[in-house]
Amino acid sequence: MEALGINLNLFLAQLINFGVVVGLLWVLLYKPVQKMLNDRTARIEASLREADQVKQQLAYAKRDYDAEIARARQEAAAIVAQAQDRAKAQEAEIIAQARREADRLREEARTQAAQERDQMLREAKGQIAELVTLTASRVLNAELKASGHDKLIAESLAALERRN
Repeated sequence: MEALGINLNLFLAQLINFGVVVGLLWVLLYKPVQKMLNDRTARIEASLREADQVKQQLAYAKRDYDAEIARARQEAAAIVAQAQDRAKAQEAEIIAQARREADRLREEARTQAAQERDQMLREAKGQIAELVTLTASRVLNAELKASGHDKLIAESLAALERRN
């Protein structure tokens, strides 16, 4: 190889130096960098798996939340419907009670009016009977005297007006 201008000892020394440098770079640089890149890849994959799990948990939570909201809305609607039914029932009861009370008051008023009318009729009959008796006695007295018919009628009417 000397003919080619290559020194075999030098070439072997450079080849050994190159192998040592490559070996040192391999051990000191490539392996740690490779390990660091593999660790980083593993962390990224773990983060992606955790993100997927979080997405699934979020989807489950959202589904549960939506179901809970729907159930709460149904319960609220049922409560409102029950409250409206109770309010209608109470309204009907109050109206029925008011009608019963109005009927009772109307009946009491009719009864009282009938009693007052009967009382007034009794009093009027009594007054009429007194007036008839008074008039009859005066007519009889006047007949006996024979001249005071007109005067007797006027006095009876005046007596009647004074009593009213």
